[in-house]
Parts: sequence; structure tokens; C-alpha cells
Amino acid sequence: MIDVAVIELVGGGAAEACAAALAGEAAGPVAIERRAPGDPVPARRRRAAERGTAPAVLLVEDTTRLAPGWAAALAGAFADPAVAAAWGPVAVEPALPARFRALGRLEYGRFDGTRPAAAPPGNAFAVRRADLLAVLGSGEGVVEHEVAARLAARGRAVRMLPALRSLYAAPDPHGARLATRFGHGRLYGSGRGGGRALGAARAALAPPVLALRALRAARAAGGPGLWLPELPWILAMSAAWGAGELAGQVLGPGRSGESWT
Repeated sequence: MIDVAVIELVGGGAAEACAAALAGEAAGPVAIERRAPGDPVPARRRRAAERGTAPAVLLVEDTTRLAPGWAAALAGAFADPAVAAAWGPVAVEPALPARFRALGRLEYGRFDGTRPAAAPPGNAFAVRRADLLAVLGSGEGVVEHEVAARLAARGRAVRMLPALRSLYAAPDPHGARLATRFGHGRLYGSGRGGGRALGAARAALAPPVLALRALRAARAAGGPGLWLPELPWILAMSAAWGAGELAGQVLGPGRSGESWT
């Protein structure tokens, strides 16, 4: 048994459409965690995990659709008691406008299943409830890469399942704003250690690293007619992230947590 929860990002019926698509394979009702001002995504993920009763919970953002067979893939993975969390490859819907495809490449380009990734993508992953709650502090939200690192430190497995394929399919206007990319970068930069000098160097390197990774994913997904329109957005979003990361290193998080809602 696994609980299923949809984390609302887009609104406007996207969460209902995502829940309806999952309902056919879900063992029970699909819950929706609604978006609200000042209520960050990690907190909504935690509530979804705490409200369920099954041994594991699948968290899916409303931008995303899972390929048929996801329930069987997760059942097989969690039959192994060593597995604490699972995720699968992410593709980007080619019919999305270029701006939103660019966002998808930046967020999920490294999760195409061809390269190793120690942490799951945030748009769709499943985790065993007891393991999750064991690594979270009081009142702490669920941040996928932090949870994966803590699980690994406890000797628990985070497994990539080729059959657990997802498609980033719904436009996310909030996520695609340059201000949001700046805020995410600032939030990330404020949490990185190593001192300001090292942080500034990493922030300066972030835009080319992010842009090249996203461009590689875009080119792998299709020809120039697909990736060329994405390129300006990839560059702009990468620059906004890098500027935010530098601000986070120098000035701290400020109100950047509000960008992740």
C-alpha cells in the first residue's frame, strides 16, 4: 500500500487533472495539498506524508504526469526492506512553450535516467513514511536532496526505477519567473557552507554549469527547432539563479523562502 498526494503548484485545475490521472492505479483516494501564500512546498510535502496511513507516500507535483505502471514499479521497489525512497526518469513535454520547457530542463534535465543522481527529482518521488519522519527535525519540511543524503547516511537505499517515468507537462508561470529563479538560487546559496569567498566562486560558476546541463538535456530531447527557442530562457534563468546564489552567500536568505510556494 502507498498513499498518493498531489502538491499543488500551478492551480487552475492542474492538481485535479493530475489526481485524476493517478487515481486509476492508486490504491485509495489521491489527496491534494493546496498552495497558499506563505506555505512552502516542503511544508506541504511533510503534511502529505504525516496525514497518510500507508507505509509509503508518493509525492507528485501538479505539473507532472506519471507513465502507466507506476504503482507496480513502486510496489516492487518497496518490497525490498532496504529501499527507503524511489524515483524515476523525468522527460519534458515537447508541446510546452519554450519558456516552460527551459524551466523543465533546468529543474529535471539531469534526471533523464542516463546519468547517476544521488537524490530524487522534486516533481515525483516516493518515500517510506517511517524513514522520512526519522530523518526530519521537528517542523522541518521535505527537501528531496537533503532527505536523500540523510537516508544514505543511515544506510538506507534511494533507488532509481526506470519504470517510474514522469512527464513534466503543465506550465508553471510562478516557477518560470526570473524573480522565482533568483529566489530559489538565494535560498540555495544561503544554505551552503564553505565561506563567502568559496560561495562567491561557486555562484559565479553556477550559470554556465546550469545552462550547459540544461542545454545538453534540450539537445538530447530534440533538434534545433526544439532547443533553440529554449536557449534564451535557459541562459536568463541560469543567470538569475547564479545572482540569487551569490546574494544568498553574501546577504543570507532574506525572504527567499517565499519563492518556493
